[in-house]
Amino acid sequence: MSRLWQDGELSDFLAGLIREVAEKIERLSEDEVLSRPTDDLVAEYAAMATVEPLAIASDPVDGDVAETTIDVSGDFRWNGNRARGMKVVASYEFTGDPRLFRYKPSTFQLVHHEGDVSYRTIAIQFTRPGLDLTPEQARAALAPELQRIQVMAGYAGNDARQHNARLDEQLRAIVESRKSRVLKRRDLAGGLGFPLVRRADAPKRVPMERKSIGTARTRPSKHIAAYQDEPALTLEQYEDAISVVRSTVLAMERTPSVASGKSEEDLRDQILVQLNGTFTGNATGETFVQRGKTDILIRVEDRHVFVGECKWWTGPVACAAAVDQLLGYLPWRDEKAALILFIDRKDASAVIEKADQAIRDHAAYKRQGRASDDSFARRNFVLGHPDDPDREIHLAVLFAVLPK
Repeated sequence: MSRLWQDGELSDFLAGLIREVAEKIERLSEDEVLSRPTDDLVAEYAAMATVEPLAIASDPVDGDVAETTIDVSGDFRWNGNRARGMKVVASYEFTGDPRLFRYKPSTFQLVHHEGDVSYRTIAIQFTRPGLDLTPEQARAALAPELQRIQVMAGYAGNDARQHNARLDEQLRAIVESRKSRVLKRRDLAGGLGFPLVRRADAPKRVPMERKSIGTARTRPSKHIAAYQDEPALTLEQYEDAISVVRSTVLAMERTPSVASGKSEEDLRDQILVQLNGTFTGNATGETFVQRGKTDILIRVEDRHVFVGECKWWTGPVACAAAVDQLLGYLPWRDEKAALILFIDRKDASAVIEKADQAIRDHAAYKRQGRASDDSFARRNFVLGHPDDPDREIHLAVLFAVLPK
């Protein structure tokens, strides 16, 4: 039998895992660091540093009983120094990371523990002088040591859970720092200078602060050798535009006569008016333009950096088709999109859940986006592409319950 929890402090071991992962991130090529989404990098390297807490079963799955010779020199009940006795070994299954048996957790017992750890079992034993041991006595003798080991495993598991809970924050900082240092070293300016500013006479009812905003970096596929900056809305710009759309559809909901009897195109035009009444680009002209029947676009040369799509809800199939259309407009990476769904059903809450599920079921769905302050007004998603997992589209789905 070996001593358990004797190879050092668990806190040092867990900190070492973070250092190992950080070193791997530092060894990534610069183009991979810039081209891959931060969330994907964080998830991949967090999995490498995650430690599964221990859980030990209470019933043995195997065991052995054998005669042995025991030192009884300190026991006055026996004559001499050695006596014949019984050695009982029992193996218990466990789940979790077996390395947690090696390092002392932040909370611990001031006793020694011994056991033999294999891939998925831990064996413990006891010895007893005499040859008259019954199965009940054997189980009773094993129980206290098993319980002590289970308690220590619980302490180690608590430390592991706290470590796992901090991984996202710690590794995100490491990844973002690496990206920032690479960009600074390359002296990249970021986006390609798409100007989008608020008009001085923007409607006051839109509750947003006027500001100048630039463009952000986007990343090419990992299959492309070199990183290049591409036009893109910053997250701040995107949220500004979405806030205008939300304010507009909220006004429609509060004044049903404005939307009553209107087609998707008519409703889109109302949103376009508010957007172009709030923002201006390239000094003159409209920043948000239309293409097709229901689209709202921002274009930079031959590229779309924002796409909005207005649709009346007619079912999950049509909702998925709208996502397809959005993806068709945005073949670049790290771009922004909005799907404005008009709902005329009385069971609007059920429709919202169906729309949510339709997007989750879409082949391009990658993960849930940031939580919204009102999940019945907006839900966020991150979409990818089966052929290019590094490409990401940030999609805001906005819901407006209107009379059709």
